[in-house]
Amino acid sequence: MSLLENHSVGILLGSPVVHKIISGKPTYEKAELYFECGQRIGIVPILFDLKGLDLVKEQVSGFVWSPTNKRYLQSVQPIPPVIHKRILSPSPKLATLSRQLGRRLFNPPINRNKLRIHELLQQNARLQPHLPDTRKGSDGDPVPEMLRQYPAIFIKPVYGSLGHSILKIEATGDGRYLLQSHQGKKRILSKDQLKRILAKRFSSQRDYFLQQGIPLAKYRGSPFDLRVSVQKGEGGRWKISGVVAKVAPRRGILTNLAQNGKAVPAKTVLSHAFPGRNPEDLLEMINRLSLDICQTLEKAHPGFADAGLDIGIDQKGKPWFIEVNFRDLRYSFRSAGEYQMFQNTYLNPMCYAKFLISRRTVKSGRFERTHR
Repeated sequence: MSLLENHSVGILLGSPVVHKIISGKPTYEKAELYFECGQRIGIVPILFDLKGLDLVKEQVSGFVWSPTNKRYLQSVQPIPPVIHKRILSPSPKLATLSRQLGRRLFNPPINRNKLRIHELLQQNARLQPHLPDTRKGSDGDPVPEMLRQYPAIFIKPVYGSLGHSILKIEATGDGRYLLQSHQGKKRILSKDQLKRILAKRFSSQRDYFLQQGIPLAKYRGSPFDLRVSVQKGEGGRWKISGVVAKVAPRRGILTNLAQNGKAVPAKTVLSHAFPGRNPEDLLEMINRLSLDICQTLEKAHPGFADAGLDIGIDQKGKPWFIEVNFRDLRYSFRSAGEYQMFQNTYLNPMCYAKFLISRRTVKSGRFERTHR
């Protein structure tokens, strides 16, 4: 086995992303950071997609950065001993690779059902006070009851991202309801009108759930939450790579950058929202919660090693889990000007890959599985 093979790490990306990278077009992946971090710690990344993965020949066709030529060069190599997966879509080929590499494929295919994630976290008693009331949405019957308990509730898709298809419902106090879409459109509805909309929503082929609305703290009049990058790094330990605030647009209900939210340094926002408290203390509390969440999820998903958590903070300063992103796009850190945090989100996975390579057990075959 050559030195290159022994110290190579695969970066598994979607085909459109790979094409943009080698063409010099902008994408959410800052691919050069993989190579800069790899050179810094002594490993060699190779970018590839599923089309370039040949399980029969046990090789990948991908691209490596050539500092001499200052461009990406095509390279065919044996399947790397460790692969950092940056795609979400399942496939039979990916499932086979996951079985062969075990934890050395991180993150492995994971069930992203948000109700299932909530159920897993509920099993940890320490996390229960930080989990919003969440209920199945087979019909709209729980809505009136939940609105008697909470100022607002959200209807969310069980599988979804970027804030799409989310509805917010509030009781107006006069027997009517305020319905707000993820685009910010508002409607005042009677009870019967709301029932018809809910019946249509819950009878669709897409599954939805109901969730308690958290009265989020505000920054300059707009609600915000925090994106916490939690990754395994050096020594195989969970680390906080960065924390950044995401502020909803004026009159918006979602903080997602894809829904016109704005990324702002976390300390700036926390200092403004809680002037009587030390932002470092708040961040320490949020970091502990985030690490506990990831350690809990890892028990059900061995190989889980990289997440972007959305953590809300209510107006009293209590943190709440909102959701986990199994492929953090990382650009919120760059957008907020937190460049060291942004770089950390590339460095820590590379350090974890090096750790896995160092623990690799080579016996009879290239895909000998290694357990921590």
